[in-house]
Amino acid sequence: MKNLVLAFVILVFIGCFYLSAWSTQKKILAEVGPYKLYEEDVENLIEKDTQIQKILKSKPELRDEIVKALVNRWVNLSLLALAGKKEGLDKDPEVKKELIEIEKSILAKKYFEKKAKKLNINEREIKEYYIKNKESYKKPEGVHVKHILIYVPEDVDKATEEKALKKAKQIRAQILKGAKFEELAKIYSDDKGSKEKGGDLGIIKKGQTIPEFEKEIFKLKPGEISLPIRSSYGYHIVKVEEKIPEKIPSFEEVKDLVKEDYLQKKQEELMVQILQKLYREYQPKIYLKLGKKDMQNEGR
Repeated sequence: MKNLVLAFVILVFIGCFYLSAWSTQKKILAEVGPYKLYEEDVENLIEKDTQIQKILKSKPELRDEIVKALVNRWVNLSLLALAGKKEGLDKDPEVKKELIEIEKSILAKKYFEKKAKKLNINEREIKEYYIKNKESYKKPEGVHVKHILIYVPEDVDKATEEKALKKAKQIRAQILKGAKFEELAKIYSDDKGSKEKGGDLGIIKKGQTIPEFEKEIFKLKPGEISLPIRSSYGYHIVKVEEKIPEKIPSFEEVKDLVKEDYLQKKQEELMVQILQKLYREYQPKIYLKLGKKDMQNEGR
């Protein structure tokens, strides 16, 4: 398991070691020629990366091994980079071109981050955004259901189809006579994912399942046992545990999500403002021939 985790880390972070060689921290973890890797660089990488954080949350004891793996990766990349420079690859036109694109990407990212830091949003603005966009936070209607699936393969003959339907009807009849739905699900259901849970599928919201199944389950009342429902998987006998009406959550319930959405909106607006200013300043020349539709879009 440990080896798999470390292999994953190495693959994911192959491009993450363009780290600062000018760190003010004195503790150096590795040095290769002119390149220096500081403890602060590795700590910052670990802290900011969600994938590493997920690993450490479940297995904190792997921290030292992850640090070692990251340091080794940095050393290997640095050695290969030095070898490439020695052979003059940094003078190669294609390499220069790629380095320019990397430089542009980093500068653009850092420039926008610097400007975005000046965005100040307060709770009043976030609340106003929530009020204007309440509908987008609506939680759709849902049903808590359990089912028993009698699987029917594709392209079956009529006799096999009728046999599966007959079996589904017989199981339903047992339930209506008082047999426990959950026990019969464990015995008869062909849905391996839910049978051991008594056929429990949890809460299904509109738009989350196949149309022919959804259409029927939302007609049922709590406690009702459906007639066999045919889907592409076979026949389902469904029991509705609970119906959950659609709901617009309160501001407090979705406050963090609203803040995130509003901040993204403000960042998008800022990007447009910045680009408009830069277009005026640098007057870029675009030689791509546009069709009429594209020209109309550009003019908006």
